[in-house]
Amino acid sequence: MDFESLVPENARLRGHVSQRSNLRYIKTVVEHLDERQWADFRNSCLGFLSEVPDLQFSAQLIQQLVFCCIQTNKRYELWFNLQGHLARFGIQEYALVTGLRCGLLPDDNVMDRVLNKRRLKDKYFKHVDKISCAQLEQTFLRSSTPRTDRYKFGLALIIEGVFNAPDNNVGIDIETLSIVDNLTRSFSILGVESRMDV
Repeated sequence: MDFESLVPENARLRGHVSQRSNLRYIKTVVEHLDERQWADFRNSCLGFLSEVPDLQFSAQLIQQLVFCCIQTNKRYELWFNLQGHLARFGIQEYALVTGLRCGLLPDDNVMDRVLNKRRLKDKYFKHVDKISCAQLEQTFLRSSTPRTDRYKFGLALIIEGVFNAPDNNVGIDIETLSIVDNLTRSFSILGVESRMDV
């Protein structure tokens, strides 16, 4: 039995969660947030990470679960194809079990506009073709980085260093910088209101 995946193969990030994931980045980011940024971070889709500093989690399992999600016309249900067996969850059940915030995916045009903006890349890494997590961390920790951009680099560092965890010789996914640069759009996709001045 074939089903159409909700996240098509060609739309998935090239990275994957592996043992290379570095939870140290979470601690680094959380320690350098001011009170306002801390409140926004706790209300973001990554906020659950702030509660458990030495978190042991199966990000690989969460990633595979998301990739098993199949298309359905039912707006408040999520269906998964797990080795040929269908599993159905209400959106609230899924959010409670996984701890992930759930919301509707944006249409393709909105995401295309977000991904085409490269302000953070052009401003901080203009002449760099491949950005490593170490370079991202240095930019985050630099005192001259404006407060709002620092917060965005912190989110990108967690996404890339923990969830995507590129190999040593592979740069981060540049699209991550475009996504976090538009906090209002990114958080509205995830059902979270951002209070940051962007």
